[in-house]
Amino acid sequence: MFMMEVSLIERDEKGVTIKVKGEDISVLNILQHEIAKYESVDIVGVAQRHYLIPEYEFRVSMKHEGDDPFKIVEEAVGNVLKVVRSMKEEVSSIVSSSSNNNNSNSSSRGNGNGSK
Repeated sequence: MFMMEVSLIERDEKGVTIKVKGEDISVLNILQHEIAKYESVDIVGVAQRHYLIPEYEFRVSMKHEGDDPFKIVEEAVGNVLKVVRSMKEEVSSIVSSSSNNNNSNSSSRGNGNGSK
């Protein structure tokens, strides 16, 4: 199993840039969408510097100096995890009820050799 690597590229008075390796850009797009909801965030973006190299730069810039971009990222990751866990529970529920329906339908069809 390949693990995601996250490293700090730059931190300045208004924001932070991190490098992410070993993960698809889709995860960062979801995180970007969540972070963009925060009023204190000025700019959030993700970029792949070269299309053949699977690493990305993720930038969060705050509107005001002193606001903590790491706190926003951490909070947003928590929010995304809650949504994904909720979705997992919903899917599990659907799969479970679907399995129960299929079992009850197959038992009412007979023994499978044409006789009932």
